[in-house]
Amino acid sequence: MNKLYLLTIAILIFACSPSRFIQPLEKDQQALSFHLGGSLIDYSGLTIPVPLSSITYGNGVRENLTLYGSLHTTSLLFNNLHLEVGGLTNLMIQDGWIPAISTSLTLNYVSEISQGNTKLWPQIDGNFYWNFKDQKHRVYSGFSTWIDPDLLNENFAVTNPHLGYNRKVGKWQLGIELKFLAPTYDNTKTFVPYESLLGKTGATGIYFNINKPF
Repeated sequence: MNKLYLLTIAILIFACSPSRFIQPLEKDQQALSFHLGGSLIDYSGLTIPVPLSSITYGNGVRENLTLYGSLHTTSLLFNNLHLEVGGLTNLMIQDGWIPAISTSLTLNYVSEISQGNTKLWPQIDGNFYWNFKDQKHRVYSGFSTWIDPDLLNENFAVTNPHLGYNRKVGKWQLGIELKFLAPTYDNTKTFVPYESLLGKTGATGIYFNINKPF
């Protein structure tokens, strides 16, 4: 297991984001959201999520297509510019207990501002979701797959399953997401003390979000 591989997995776990949108916005609808959370780590004997934050803007450019962009605000404090640009569409609508299915394609861009080093990661997400009680409650599950061009010859794709819940409160939407980050990779040889529900593989991430459509 080479150093590039270990570093890539460490970056993926720290940089991995929660789902930006699960269901497309209505045509011409816009939304702003704030996300907070990250992978769980051991900090002085306590298990805490890394407090990573980001801001996302989404626009329902047409029926069944939402485009969005995100800025990772915590990364800026550490001299890193991390941006996301992507789009989301529904593949199937909900039919009773048969879930709706959505998918998104995202391009992640990271640059070390002072040094100019850059990295790009394509990301493909798939979601199964159910809306309840006039769409006031949403439960979803799915995965995000990160593709690392630096590892095209070995394990270049990292798939991260997730589970989540969203609730409408007035004109706002609140959400929580549990994510299993790099779940098949050894976490004992990285420089970060990750905590994982799976033991010695991957890391577990917890994310909170607040969303305001308009």
